[in-house]
Amino acid sequence: MATVSFASAVDGVPKHLHFYMHDGYTGPKPTTVLIVNGTGQPLRGSGGGARFGDTVVMDDRLTEGPTLASRVVGRAQGFYVTASQGDPAMILAMNVLLADGPYNGSSLTVMGRNDIAMPERELTVVGGTGAFRMATGYVLWKTASWRGRNAVLELDAYVYVSTAAARA
Repeated sequence: MATVSFASAVDGVPKHLHFYMHDGYTGPKPTTVLIVNGTGQPLRGSGGGARFGDTVVMDDRLTEGPTLASRVVGRAQGFYVTASQGDPAMILAMNVLLADGPYNGSSLTVMGRNDIAMPERELTVVGGTGAFRMATGYVLWKTASWRGRNAVLELDAYVYVSTAAARA
């Protein structure tokens, strides 16, 4: 199955999902849109673009590989707010909607602090639906590439689901 390594799991052993998120501000059909302009000076390390209070909504493509030509396995829908007055860090809330493979129709809910200056970030899985009902876990998040205002992010999700919750 996709590089979305859909490993099976039992209680206590995480399911591992791996995919790429394409965060696109530019082009004919942007998937990321600034809806509230923040104030103040540009944040250090942001390339001059991010300001405290910037609020962005997203509906990003999830693929099995790092290119847009890779097979689509789902979408990441949510928002992030630049919540630091120093580092380019934001609070992120998103639903990972899976549309392929054994978890087609299931979702994960992810929240956390995304400090884009760090090579790897850790966000929290706070729930899910379908095969991921009542999920917990974490997502390791890396910037695979960044061109202008467009980024490709590599996500490794480690998801714990109770067998009792999955059967409910």
